Amino acid sequence: MHVFAIGASGVLGRHLVPMLLRRGHDVTVMAPDRLDRLPGEARRVRASLLDPEAERLLAAEFKEVDAVVNAATAVPAMPTAPGGWARNTALRSTGTAVVTGALQETEVRRFVQMSITMVYADGGDDQLTEAAPLDHRPERATLVDPVLAMETAVRKLPADEIAWSILRGGRFVGPGTVQDQQRARLRAEDLPIPGAGREWVSMVHARDYADAVVAALERGCAGKTLNVADQPVRVADYYRDLARADDSPPPRHDPNAAAEPSHRVSSEAARQLLGWAPVHGIWPLRDEDR
Repeated sequence: MHVFAIGASGVLGRHLVPMLLRRGHDVTVMAPDRLDRLPGEARRVRASLLDPEAERLLAAEFKEVDAVVNAATAVPAMPTAPGGWARNTALRSTGTAVVTGALQETEVRRFVQMSITMVYADGGDDQLTEAAPLDHRPERATLVDPVLAMETAVRKLPADEIAWSILRGGRFVGPGTVQDQQRARLRAEDLPIPGAGREWVSMVHARDYADAVVAALERGCAGKTLNVADQPVRVADYYRDLARADDSPPPRHDPNAAAEPSHRVSSEAARQLLGWAPVHGIWPLRDEDR
């Protein structure tokens, strides 16, 4: 197929684009920056979904492709900075609507939308399938509302005409992800375990997530929303084992630190429908650090 990958010039694209090329697909990547990191065989389009003419550009580009992946994100370097997430929010809500609008003007047959499992409500020790409720608390609206708008725009596409699928990924781990910052903070003894640390966290190596994207593209998993995450672990176990992997000091507990919602995500549907299973794990590998 000729695959048009939007926003695949970062952490995900590092794995996804070479993977698609190795499997014999033609690849075009659209992104506003970092296009120089892509393999030479990939065609490049320097643009953003937030550009004024983005929908017209995509409608023209899509006439020449068979499948589209939307992985556009803008994770800020300083997540706590005021307004730091504004661009990412706009890409998920406004940007996705631009993509779906262009798709309806063409004959693209397959579409994969990147999403996240972090939108689920706190599930305690329960396993969270794709039917689990989302977190609609006001304090989570900044995260959840744009993702809901993004997924709603995709679900409006006619699945019998465009085989769309939404892949809710766990938190990315591996080089270039937030795991790098966690490791640095553990080495500096600056990442405490919040409370007892019994909440569950679900992660996935970016390379394993790329495998799921390829499977969804090739199988045409129409009208499905699927979780894509490795085996969940408790927060305390994750921090301790991550510190141990780097020979860092064991993290301390902070009873006053706020814990994030417990997400014990099940990816059984992806295993059954896509034949997907994680193979790279969530722990840092020495060869990846070089």
